[in-house]
Amino acid sequence: MADLNTHRPVSVSVANEKLQIRTDLSDSDLQDVIGYIDERFDSYSKYNLESGKRLALLALDLGQQLYDARKMLRQAKVQREQLEQRLKELSSLLDEGLEAPGSWQ
Repeated sequence: MADLNTHRPVSVSVANEKLQIRTDLSDSDLQDVIGYIDERFDSYSKYNLESGKRLALLALDLGQQLYDARKMLRQAKVQREQLEQRLKELSSLLDEGLEAPGSWQ
């Protein structure tokens, strides 16, 4: 869990709501996040839904993106572990070849 003592209080307006939050993000990063949320929230206006339902759709959208990112991260970790194991095997074979008598003649 993040240490809230390192977070500063900030007033923000996001998805047509004014909120008081605590964050450790820079102003620039915070504006990028808010801009992204507002952009996605506004994209649901074409469905002529009340704000609460638009927020629910946004939550589902962001949840799906987070799920996909975590899944890709898990896959990347597995691939990295496989590559590290293969590298160890190749390194071992190389060491064996270098130690063999007459291997460089």
